[in-house]
Amino acid sequence: MKPDFEYEKKEIEFSSGYIFKGKHYRCAHLKYDSLYKNPEKGTEIVEVYNFSPREETVGSIIVLHGLGTVNIPFLFWMGSHLASAGLQASIMILPGNYTRTAHHSTSGKDFFSPNIERLTQFWEQAVVDTRTTIDLLEQEGLWLKNNCLFGYCLGGMVSIIVNALENRINNSILLTVGGNMAKIMWESPVLKYTRRGFSKGEGKTKFLNDKERLKKVFIDDTRKLSKFDDVEEMINSDIHPLLKIDPLAFAKFNDTKKTTMIEALFDKALPIQTRKQLWKALGKPKRYIVPMGHVSWFPFEYALGKFILKKMGIKSARKKLRLLESTKPEQSVK
Repeated sequence: MKPDFEYEKKEIEFSSGYIFKGKHYRCAHLKYDSLYKNPEKGTEIVEVYNFSPREETVGSIIVLHGLGTVNIPFLFWMGSHLASAGLQASIMILPGNYTRTAHHSTSGKDFFSPNIERLTQFWEQAVVDTRTTIDLLEQEGLWLKNNCLFGYCLGGMVSIIVNALENRINNSILLTVGGNMAKIMWESPVLKYTRRGFSKGEGKTKFLNDKERLKKVFIDDTRKLSKFDDVEEMINSDIHPLLKIDPLAFAKFNDTKKTTMIEALFDKALPIQTRKQLWKALGKPKRYIVPMGHVSWFPFEYALGKFILKKMGIKSARKKLRLLESTKPEQSVK
């Protein structure tokens, strides 16, 4: 069993309509058919909320959200403020989440399904949809050379896989991200639903439901990762298929100099070992450990926005001040 992150490149037909605007930005809702070969019902349409500056655009950023729905409105705040400061900010909804939840499923649930075939399907589509969103932005002249892929939690894990396959991304910021899917599945308090599935007899394929056996195989197989020269060799190897969609396996193919990690000191959602292991696998990139929890960064969006502007070389004091301004939408879009 091996994942497939490839797709047929072609001109993307899409629909786009402005849904609201602020003093310094407009937000358009873009939709296009996913180029992933096997989307679940409910995930077939890629949705991107595109926040465009109403003044000169100085860079582009794609924002990938975390698991589920709660964090998405906070990232909309980020999109509107970054656009007000001059960035083309695109928030892509990952398949299986929010308005793209699969039929009869729950937002975020399928990325850690007890069924390895199903979870692989959603990781594959998340990577393909992110790559094709870059294609679309390039096609429309909206993906500038000064660009960044920003991923929070699940979005950061997807970002690492995308970065291993792409050379069109010049900066990568990872917020509260971990690796080692076996440990995350079995130890994260967020994934109790996965373990409930195991207790009901699910997860027998590739022994996901056997905690000790799975962890031992992961220990052995992660030792093999250093010998692979490229992603294709790793995917075609005999390592456990769950590891083949794990950011740990793709970390060495990311450019350490382009990567920044922001780790939450009080993160209870991701075991500390998973964060440290991923940081080392990425080549020990620049890392900031901040005194916050997995979701308690939400009130500190201004500081995060300011950091993003700094990473992208935007030094204008006027643009930084825009992060403090209200971006309350106006009544209509003209």
